[in-house]
Amino acid sequence: MNSKEFRLEREAVWSQETLLDCCCEQSVERDFVLPDYYPDIFRVLKCTLLPSVTSVSVSGGKLTIDSEALIRVLYVSENDKRINCIEQTAALSKTLEVKGEMNDPTVSALPSCDYVNCRVVNRRRLDIRGAVSTAVKVSCCKEEKVISDASGGGIQLKKQLSTYPAKMIAFSKRITMIEELELSPSKPSVGTVLRCGCSVTQGECRVIAGKLMTKGEADITFVYGCVSEAGEDTVETMRFSVPFSQMIDAPGIDESFTPELTIRVSSCTAAPKGDSASQLECEIVLSVEGTAVKLVTGELVRDAYSTLCECETEPSSCGCTARTVKLEGTARCEHTLRCTDEGVSSVYDCKAECKALSAGFDPDKNSFIISGTALFCALGADTSGEPFFAEGQASFEGELKAPEELKDRAGEMKLSPSAEVRSCSYYITDKGSLEMTAELNLSLSLRGEGEGQVLRDIKLYADKPKLRDRRFAVKLCRPGGEDIWEIAKRYSCSAAAIAEENELSEETDNNKMLLIPLTD
Repeated sequence: MNSKEFRLEREAVWSQETLLDCCCEQSVERDFVLPDYYPDIFRVLKCTLLPSVTSVSVSGGKLTIDSEALIRVLYVSENDKRINCIEQTAALSKTLEVKGEMNDPTVSALPSCDYVNCRVVNRRRLDIRGAVSTAVKVSCCKEEKVISDASGGGIQLKKQLSTYPAKMIAFSKRITMIEELELSPSKPSVGTVLRCGCSVTQGECRVIAGKLMTKGEADITFVYGCVSEAGEDTVETMRFSVPFSQMIDAPGIDESFTPELTIRVSSCTAAPKGDSASQLECEIVLSVEGTAVKLVTGELVRDAYSTLCECETEPSSCGCTARTVKLEGTARCEHTLRCTDEGVSSVYDCKAECKALSAGFDPDKNSFIISGTALFCALGADTSGEPFFAEGQASFEGELKAPEELKDRAGEMKLSPSAEVRSCSYYITDKGSLEMTAELNLSLSLRGEGEGQVLRDIKLYADKPKLRDRRFAVKLCRPGGEDIWEIAKRYSCSAAAIAEENELSEETDNNKMLLIPLTD
C-alpha cells in the first residue's frame, strides 16, 4: 500500500482543562484591644469573620492568592443597651504550585469561613481564633485537532454527528463600584455600622464588538446603630437597589458564541460620607467569571480500522463535551429560632444564607434534587430592651424536573448546584421565638461528558499487511450481542458490505447467522 494514498482531515475541538482544583485552609488569630474611646465589654453578641480575595497573580508555575478577613464583633456594655461594633482586618496570603502549561489561565478563588471563636480576656481585650477555607480552581482553554474524515489505505470509519465547541474563550474580571447612597429622611443619622450585605441579580448578557456586556442589580442591606428621636439607642435597616452595566473584554467573541457567566459578591462595605450622617459611600467588589463557547455540528470519527493493514488509533484527551444545560427553580426553608426567655420585642435585622449544597438525580421522580442547609440569624431586643443575637439552621430540599431530552442520561451528568436567598421573613411568637422563612432561588448546571471519545490520530502500518485465508470467500458468524461495526472490525471487512450481504440495518439480530464477505 502506498502511504501517500492515506489522507486525514481534522477539525478543532476546544475544552477547558483543569490544572488545579483544591481547597486550602488558613488560620486567623487576632488579639483585639479596644481603643480608648470604646466602652468596656460586658457581653459579646456575635463575632463574624468575612473573608474576601483582594488579588490573584500567576507567575512561573506559582499561583499567589492575597485575601483579607474582616473580623466584626458586636457587643454591649454593662447597664447599657447600645450595640457596639468593633472591626479589624487580617491580611492573608497563599502560594500554590500549579502543574502543567498555563496559557492565559482562568482562576477561581472562593473563600469561606470555617469557624470563628471569640474569648473575652478582660473588659478591654478579646482573643479571636478562626479559620478560612478557599476553594481554588485553575483552568485553561485548550484546543485539540481531532479527525473528521479519512480516505485511502482501506480505512473504515465510525462517524457520529456531534455538537462540539469549535472555539472557547474564558474571561474573568473584578468590578469595583463606588456608589453614593442617601438615607431616607425619616431615618435617624448613622451612628455605628453593624452590617453591610449585598446580593446580585444577574440580568441581560450580550456580545458587542469583541466585548461582553453584562447587566444586573446589586441589592444592598445596610444595618446601623443610631439614636431615635426619643433619645433611645436603637438599630435601623436600609435597603438599596443599585443597577450596574459592565463591559468585559473577550477578544475574538462574536454573535455566534454562547456566553455562560457567574457574578459573585467579593466584598461590600459602607460608611458615612465625610461629615454627613445621612449620606453613605458604598464600595462593592464583584467577581465575574465565565466562558463563551461557539458550538458547531458535524461528523467526527470515533473509531477506525483498515481492511488492508494493521492500524493504530489514538483517542483525544478532550473528548467531545456536550452543551451545558441550566435548570432553575425555587424552594422554601422554615425554622423556629429561639431568641430569648424574656420574649421578643423587636427585630432589627434578619437574614439567611445557604451552605453545604449537594445535588443528585432521583430516577423514580425523574428529577434532580438539590439539598443543603440554611443558616438563619436575627438581631433584636427582648421585652426589657436588652439586645440579643440568635442563630440556628435547618435543612432544605428542592426538586428540579429533568428535561425530557436528558431523561436517559440524567444520572450521568456532572452537576453544579447553587442556591441564593431571595427573601427572609419572620413573625414573632408569644414564646420568645421567631418563625423564620427563607425563599430560595435554586440553580443547577448540567454538563454531559459528550457521546464518547473522538480520535486525535490514526496510524496505518503499510509494512504490516493483514493476512487473509484465500480459501474462503465468506464466513458464518453469530453476532452474540455485537453490532455490525464490531463484527466488521474483527474480520477486517467493510461494515457496509456485511449489512448489504445480510440485508441488515445498523442493528443485528442475535439469533440470525450472518454471512461475512472476506473479499477485498
